[in-house]
Amino acid sequence: MAVYHQMGHDSWNLIDEKSLHGYSGIVLSPVNDPPENVVTRLSKLGKRRDKLEIILDPQFYKPSSDRGHLASWSHFSDDVDTVNLGDISWWEKRCNSLVATARDIGANAICSPAMLPRVYDDDYYRWTVDCAQRLQDAAAAQGLDTLLTAIVRLQELAKKGTPQRIASILTSNRISRLYLVLYDDLGPREQRTDFEALAGAINLIRLLEDAGTRVLVAFSGLDILLWKAAGASDAATGKFFNLRRFVPGRWEDASEGGRVVPYWTDGLLITWLREDDVKLLDKQGLIDRESTASNPYAQRILEVIDSGMGEAWMALGWRQYLHWFMEVEAAIDHNHSIAHQLLVAADSRWGEVNGSGIYLFDRQNTGDWIRPWLNAIRLGLQTNP
Repeated sequence: MAVYHQMGHDSWNLIDEKSLHGYSGIVLSPVNDPPENVVTRLSKLGKRRDKLEIILDPQFYKPSSDRGHLASWSHFSDDVDTVNLGDISWWEKRCNSLVATARDIGANAICSPAMLPRVYDDDYYRWTVDCAQRLQDAAAAQGLDTLLTAIVRLQELAKKGTPQRIASILTSNRISRLYLVLYDDLGPREQRTDFEALAGAINLIRLLEDAGTRVLVAFSGLDILLWKAAGASDAATGKFFNLRRFVPGRWEDASEGGRVVPYWTDGLLITWLREDDVKLLDKQGLIDRESTASNPYAQRILEVIDSGMGEAWMALGWRQYLHWFMEVEAAIDHNHSIAHQLLVAADSRWGEVNGSGIYLFDRQNTGDWIRPWLNAIRLGLQTNP
């Protein structure tokens, strides 16, 4: 149904990009921007602002090592690392402060507070639901929508019955929207290959949506194919590779993955390619230039590469990816089977690459995630996985 900008460092210039107007909203990042900057930036969007849903993610799950601008937000408390997190009155104060903050900056919706637990057990998810319900009670009075934040450790979803148990708890409330954060330890550009865990995530999303909960999958990347195949209504992504997946380390090294080396998003291989590999594949006729016609940034990148002038195209690479994300979400939203079709085609395409006798310079680029993703979709969508 919708794609959202997952805000990160210096991301505001992308919001009013005309070719990216298919994005329906913004998920704000207090870690990256102080509140006064958010207010200023939103005001500069003009009429575009009225067409966007502004969602405030309080980011209480941020590791303590580097919280950026988080401490400048009134909803954040300095005693978060020492307070008894089971103290309901403390969380009620945080929720009330969140509502006031959201109203002051002009947000339309708030993600409920959520912490990273030591153990992802039923009590944790019940606490998550209770906290979200308290936020909704306060937010509704101010005309603000609430999204229940659910941080789910991906590997836990491989366990039989876990998706069903978590879904049952998360739907035991009056909140109709959910902000799903899938947590694992992979680094930037590494693709998830645990097909049983991915199948569990797909099953969880399907169960939530079938129960009438509108799911927004946060920090998505190429794996949007999986979440849309599962029936997720919405997905959010950012321009940096280290913003496309939730791991604690993604905050610590802002330079890794997206700022130093530009990447081409290849929709046929379902991968990100460095420039040397784009050239290599193009010489073998394995870059389908016709398929990029609908993406103006892809066309511009190819023009830059063809010129041989060494012009930087990193910013174009971010935009090309965001445009691909927007297009593929809309296509799969119309027909969920397209996700499977794209992955089957990608598997065949990787076969062509491997059969061509060429070796990609980027050793990390193997396509080894394609078949696990295909199996995850099959397993995750079974009636009784």
